[in-house]
Amino acid sequence: MHKSLSRLSAILLITFAVTANAKSDRHIEYPTYNAHVNGVSIAYQEFGQAEKGTILLVMGLGAQMIVWNDDLVLALANDGYRVIRFDNRDIGWSEKLDHLPTPGIMTGIRYKLGFSLGAPYKLEDMAADAYALLKYLEVDKAHVVGVSMGGMIAQIMAAKYPETVLSLTSIMSTSGAKHLPTSSVDIDFDSRGDTRDEIINSTVELVRKFGGSAAIIDKTVLRKRIARTYDRSHYPDGGARQLWAIVDSGDRVELLKSIRQPTLVLHGDEDTLVPYEAGQHTAELVKGSRFVTLKGMGHSIDEASRPIIVREILQLAAGAVQP
Repeated sequence: MHKSLSRLSAILLITFAVTANAKSDRHIEYPTYNAHVNGVSIAYQEFGQAEKGTILLVMGLGAQMIVWNDDLVLALANDGYRVIRFDNRDIGWSEKLDHLPTPGIMTGIRYKLGFSLGAPYKLEDMAADAYALLKYLEVDKAHVVGVSMGGMIAQIMAAKYPETVLSLTSIMSTSGAKHLPTSSVDIDFDSRGDTRDEIINSTVELVRKFGGSAAIIDKTVLRKRIARTYDRSHYPDGGARQLWAIVDSGDRVELLKSIRQPTLVLHGDEDTLVPYEAGQHTAELVKGSRFVTLKGMGHSIDEASRPIIVREILQLAAGAVQP
């Protein structure tokens, strides 16, 4: 199980790394800072001024903060928000928890037998990281937006820290309920390769499986963007521990029922990694939430979907009344 988890997390670490139909490989390296919070060092970046408030962006499994497309981030900042993005623990430029174990053969056995997996940290700990980062940055209240695993973390934040989370946006994420369908993507780990070029090239092909029909992929641009993320921090052990945390954290069914903040759930109808039904179920559990279907979107934010997502986030934030 360790081998599969490590390889899957390595793939996911760079799969999120593109907007699927990106037109240019140009990028800007923005200043990055570190905060020691909740016992770990978290790398973060800030944009804009808090004229209307603060938006915290939470990234998914094995993915770094730069996966939040700069155009999306700047669109939110230009509307009058202070926007914060960060690397989750064990990924990117945040602290690598090398002293912790990675999942092994016994993890797989315990999973099959239905036992607790003994993950060294869980999603609740990662939510506590994000909450502590807000406190470090002297943010009393924020609109929290999460994608995939980041959506799970954002859900936990909304339930556990309601005094801090003004609104919740959960994108291509899930409640984790056991009855939901699982990924339909077939990943051949043995053909993926182990060198830098092999991993990057195979990931380019994998992105095509995760991307929906709305994604128009320029393979040259895609490869450069994936290479940039790989070179910034290729650390599959961190992704394996994050995946371990997801599996060992259970579902969020009862937790989602407790959320009372304005909530937006967005999901692509062609998501093959976290199926569409997962987004539907999340919205069903949060009373009064708004569910938006993104036509043709897979498990990445393509250029066709991005302006819709920005508009919906801003609309939700504008309507969230600050107590």
